[in-house]
Amino acid sequence: MKKYLLSIVFFPIVFGCHETKTPVDVKPLSIADSAPPIKDAMNTIKPGNNMGIGLTGEEMTDDSVFSDGSIPTSWEIAGITDSKEFKLFLKQLQLLVLNDDKEQLARLISYPLGKSIKTEQDFIKNYDRVFTKDAKLSIAKINFSQIFRNSKGAMSEDGKVWFSQQGEEFKIIAINN
Repeated sequence: MKKYLLSIVFFPIVFGCHETKTPVDVKPLSIADSAPPIKDAMNTIKPGNNMGIGLTGEEMTDDSVFSDGSIPTSWEIAGITDSKEFKLFLKQLQLLVLNDDKEQLARLISYPLGKSIKTEQDFIKNYDRVFTKDAKLSIAKINFSQIFRNSKGAMSEDGKVWFSQQGEEFKIIAINN
């Protein structure tokens, strides 16, 4: 038994020590390394373009009745033709906001945004003033199974950011700071 155990212990050591390969520099992966290449992946976010981002079962839960028993306005009244695609848009938006991707976010705005943001360049220049910590947090904590909507569109938690579908694209229509 001792010979058997010794062979099990020493076999890998003996044969593992004679490798002639040079060590490989291994860098741990970060979340950013595994994320899709956002800047190259899209010009605008349209239904059907989900950049490989999926929704969990919980996020896809039927939201025709909220957890408090209230019945929300229909997606149709909110002007959104496909709630699943809209939720994918929100998921992508969360990733763009997390990465502070001003250029891609600028393409998702319906201009003018408020009184002072008239173009993509205005948005990029004023990004930190427009996308405050509260607006970012509001997007980060969206409850996908209870998205408030009405005839004006849909909103993030606490009404900080409003969205609508314009043609085939989803757009940010208001950011309330």
